[in-house]
Formats: sequence, C-alpha cells, structure tokens
Amino acid sequence: MTTTMKALLNPDQEFSPIPFWFYNDAFDEKKVKEQLADYVEKGVNGFVLHPRIGLPQDMPYLSDRYFESVKFIVKTADLLGMKVVLYDEGMYPSGSAHGMVVAANPEYASRGIILLDREAAEERLAQEPSAQVIAELSDGRKILYCFTKGTIRGIHFGEDDGEPGAPRSADILNPDAVDEFIRLTHDKYYENLKEYFGNTVIAFFTDEPCALGRNAGRYREWCRGLEEEILAAGGRLEDLEGLFIKTGSVSGRSDVISTVQNPTVVLYHQLIKKKLRDIFYAKLSDWCKNHGISLMGHPAESNDIEEELFFHIPGQDLIMRRVAPETGGLKEFDSVQAKLSADIARHLGRRRNANECFGVCNRNNIPWYFTAGDMKWYIDWLGQRGVNLFVPHAFYYSVLGQRKGERPPDVGPNNIWWKHYRRFSDYFKRLSWLMTDSLNGAKVAVLCDNNNVPYEEIACLYENQIEFNYLPAAVLQKAQIKGGKLCIAGYEYSVILNLLGDRYEDMLPEGVKAARTAEELTAQAELRSGLTLAGRCSTVRLNTLYKGRTAMYLLGNEGDKPVRTKVSVDSDKDVVLFDLWKGEAYRLGKNAFELCLDPSETVLILPDEEADKIEMRESMPAQVREQYVDWTGRFDLQEKKDNEAVYTYHCSASETGSIPGFFVKAQEMVECYCNGQFVDVSFWGKHCFDVRDALADGDNEIKLVCTGNAANIYENADIPFGLL
Repeated sequence: MTTTMKALLNPDQEFSPIPFWFYNDAFDEKKVKEQLADYVEKGVNGFVLHPRIGLPQDMPYLSDRYFESVKFIVKTADLLGMKVVLYDEGMYPSGSAHGMVVAANPEYASRGIILLDREAAEERLAQEPSAQVIAELSDGRKILYCFTKGTIRGIHFGEDDGEPGAPRSADILNPDAVDEFIRLTHDKYYENLKEYFGNTVIAFFTDEPCALGRNAGRYREWCRGLEEEILAAGGRLEDLEGLFIKTGSVSGRSDVISTVQNPTVVLYHQLIKKKLRDIFYAKLSDWCKNHGISLMGHPAESNDIEEELFFHIPGQDLIMRRVAPETGGLKEFDSVQAKLSADIARHLGRRRNANECFGVCNRNNIPWYFTAGDMKWYIDWLGQRGVNLFVPHAFYYSVLGQRKGERPPDVGPNNIWWKHYRRFSDYFKRLSWLMTDSLNGAKVAVLCDNNNVPYEEIACLYENQIEFNYLPAAVLQKAQIKGGKLCIAGYEYSVILNLLGDRYEDMLPEGVKAARTAEELTAQAELRSGLTLAGRCSTVRLNTLYKGRTAMYLLGNEGDKPVRTKVSVDSDKDVVLFDLWKGEAYRLGKNAFELCLDPSETVLILPDEEADKIEMRESMPAQVREQYVDWTGRFDLQEKKDNEAVYTYHCSASETGSIPGFFVKAQEMVECYCNGQFVDVSFWGKHCFDVRDALADGDNEIKLVCTGNAANIYENADIPFGLL
C-alpha cells in the first residue's frame, strides 16, 4: 500500500485538531484524567490549555495553586501522548497577565490618543498629570496621549467586559510593560514546565493583542516619541484628526470602521503597526524560539500580514459567521484570512498554519445553534485554502451554570455529536496531512501587502478553478527569477497579479508576466492544473497537491446544490477517488469520468498505483446515493422526548435487495440501527443509509434515532428535529 493511502486510511495523530480547552472550573484530578482520556479515544491528541471565566477565586492566575493544576494537566497529557499549547493570558486579549502587569506598575496601563474639545482636554490634563498634548487643532480641540482605562476579559466571575473586576489591560507598545508580561507569564510557565517544553508543550498561543484594551472607546494606539517620527517623515500632527473622523464600515465588516486616510494617517498606521511588531510580536517570537517551542495564535485583523511573519505557526481566527455557508464567503472582508495565513506559511517555509475556528458561529444569533453540517462546511472552507492545524473553539471543561453561556457553543464533548467525533477528528487529520509538506498547483501569485489584500476582485479565480497563492510584498526579496518565472519556497509563478495599483509596479521583478485583472487569467489554459472540469462549476474548489512528484487533486463543493460535471485528468494511470469523510476509496478508471459532488462534499483524486492492495469500491459515493430511495414516510414515530426522536420500520431483506440504500429527510443528527446493530450516522443533507450487510432473513427492524440541536438542551430554543 502506498504511503499516501496509508496516511489517508490511518491518519497520524500529529495532524490532530488542537481545540481550545476552556479550563473554567475547579480543578479535579479525576475529571481531568477522564476528559483527556476521552479526547484521545475520540482521536483528539492535543489541546490549547485556555484559562477561562469560571475558574474559582481561590485559585488566582499564575499562583502556586494554579500551577499545581497546570502541571498535573500537562503531565496527564504527556502520559497520554498528547501535545499541549499554552495560552499566554487569563483570558484575552493577550499582553496583560490578567492585570498583573499593571498591578506591578500602574504606569504600564494601556495608553492611547484621543481627540477632546478644549474644556474636556483641560479637565483631563488636570486629572492626569502624565497626560501629554500631542497636537492642538485650530478650533482649540486637543489630541491627548493618556490612559485608556481599557480592560481585558478575566478568568473569574465578575471580571467580564463592563464588570467591576475586569482586569486592567497593559500597554504592549511599552517595551518595559512587554518585558514584565513575559517575566510574569512565559518565564513562570517555563519555570514550572521546562521538562515538557519542546516535547509535550509545543507552542504558546497569543490571542489578538491590543494595546488599547477592550472598551477603550474612541482611543487610538500610540507610543512615546511617535510624534517625532511622524514629523521627521514629513507628517503633520494636526492631520491625526483624521483618525477620529469615521467614514463608514469596511465592506463585509460592520465592526471595522474606516477613517480619513490623509498622508499622515497612512504614515501613522504604518509606524504604529511596526511598533507593535517590534515591541510585542518580535519579543514573543524570540522567547519561544529560544525555549524550543513555536509562537502561534493570531493577530487582530484578517488581512494582517507582517505580524504573521513573527509566528512560527502563522494563524487566524474564523469567528461569528463572518464567512458563512449562506453567503459562500468569497466576497467578504474576512474571506482572505485562511488562504492568506496558509500562503504566508508556504512562502516562509513554515510546515504548519493554524486557524481558531467555529467561535460564536451560531445561527440566527441563538447561542449553541451550530450544526454538524455547519462545522463540516467550515472545515472544508479552511482546508481548501490550506489550513493544516485546526483549533476548534472550543471544548469546555465545564458547562455548569453560567459557564455554558460563555461564548458558546462547545463543539466537542458537550455537543450532540461527541460520541461520533472520531469522524471529525479523522477528517481534520486527513485534510491536515494533505496540506502539510506539500506544494499546491498555483501558477498565479496575487500580490498583497499589509492590510491591503484583494478579495472581491479574485473571487473569479476560485470560481474558475484557477489556483493562486497570495504573495506578500514583504517576502518578494526572497524570490528569484528563473526562466521567466518567479520562484520562491518551491513555487514557480508564471504570472503576478497586481491589483494594488501603480505604486507597487516598481516592486515587481522584471522578466515575469504581470496581470492587472483576475478576469483576464480565467481563460488561460496554461494556468490550469492537470485536472479540468467541463463547463463552469462556480462552487467547486480545486487544489492540485504534490507530495513528492505525485499529483493529487482535492475537489470540494462549497455550494448548497449538487454539482455534476465531467472530469479529465492529465494522467496515463488509472485514478482513484478517495472519500475523505468516509475514509473509502473508489476505482474510477483512466483519464475521464463523470463526477457528482453533493453540497459540503470533498474528495481526493489520486493515481491508482497499488489498487490490488486495498479494497476498492466500484462506484463513486454521490452517484450511488442518487439510486437511494426515499423512505421518510415509511417510519413510525415511537417516542419523542429529551431532544431525541425514535422511529422504526419493519421490512424483509427482499425489500432492499434491488436498491443500494435508502434516505430520509430529517433535521440534525440521525443514527441508524438494523436489528439492534449500529449501521451509520448522518449529520447533514439527505440522510443516506445502506443496511444490506445488517439484514437477516425474515423480519428486520430498522430504527432511526434523531437528535435535536444542542441549543434545545442549553437554551430551550425549540429548534425542530426529527423526520420531516
């Protein structure tokens, strides 16, 4: 059996999902052991140890008692062969050590600039002697540099946003404050866990650092001496007024507000982000490298690029349905994130890139209303864009009391699909393995720059299966030109697509073809891979993957309708379709075949090099399912209570002899049993089952158990479930 087939059939635990584990209740050795052992049994071989609201007040953050529990957790993980990522805050955003940085020195509290009228400015200067006037406008208003009174979300009840105990945030644009943060947090973790660093402990996770803190209102980031740098670069301090004049939200994100972009404001953004990278990210990156682990996590915005350069595992954060199944996610502001962080990893030679996924991705603003079908769609969306380390948000240590309402849903042990989670963990692993130590087939490089990443303009490339990679301007110096191609990190780009404007033309190396629109590339056959689809299949995504010299083709349907098309593969070998969800292989034959992809279905086409050494099915899954018969109306309801509905149908073996299986129309999760024997589980779409192997002579009882959404359990949401 080939290495590829072995890896797909039995995915290695190296590629496990690494979920946030919300450590949010009193420490209990027995509970920790049982939960972590259960994770391993379900194929989850690692976690991010994330202190979260609900930890008891008598276990202060980073105290001796706190570390007693942390050491036990890490030791237990080590004994189970799990990997642990440490979280660098209590709770977020990172950089304040749960308020301990400010407690050590009040001058380390978050600061920023704010525009105030004359009277308010004078009052503030009188109240805060350390406040500084950065600029005075002609009408008497002043831009002041002063404390923001920002906070973070803490780990004890009473410490959330707006609550009296919310910890004070630290000024991570102050090098001394950052040093204090590292001393209090990173050094203390190393002191207690050094024997596990580099083996069980693989990384520190930093979470969207913010110099202002939360609830800082109209403040903007600043650091001492920045006014001198702005003046030296030709800026005008009074033009910083533009930072406080809102011009509307960024397309696709109502929470990201545009401001007046005069030259000084543009300069300000460049300088302040460089300060954040140099003062915060670089120090954390160096600390992790020097201690034998990786820096992972994610910056604040989806289109941050240069911040990602400091991550040993670049990452992003897919939250709040900003990229959603109902929209397709191609023309939204956040649609760049997974592809961008994956491509940064590719060009930097980083093996892994991560995504903190599913956080608050509930439907209709109903907490906990998140379906397994949604989860599968998001996994595919991320995997097709190159993500190879999934950080599900989140698995809860406890859902007792208020804890169940803290940024739900739990997407693991406290959800309805947990007993079948091995299906998901194996799927995560297969996608992650495919996207690790491989090259994709991109021949187009899309030029991008920090916070300037095309998305709407390149949707047509996805829709026409033209593979591309984002190429940050910051890594251009690493590239070479060979034979008219731009070569970097094993990639050879025939075309550079520049959608950023004329000022980037001088950056483009000579000798490589340049394009100014994505549309002009969609008809160029030479930019396509060795697999082509007949007709336009706008919802199908394609990745050509090379592990060694073998070309494989990852195809997925992001749409809500089945896609049927003819496929041609440039190969003189027989090819095989591998169903990544089921873990089954199907013989296709040579060169050309008809392919049907159901919604949220992802398959791999690869050479059939050793077909005689693996069990092969002769027909593709979607085409077989088309022959299934609708049995929805045949089942009788036996019982419906406690978020579960049970249906039965009695039949003889002869009734199913001429069909490969049946389907039912139902909401949520459906488990099928035949004569008491578990057959299969289905989470979305038409719920299809093949019971032929479980049938006996005479009468057979087929039982369906339909389970409602977890929102019914935790929210009394009354979401329908059962057969339609």
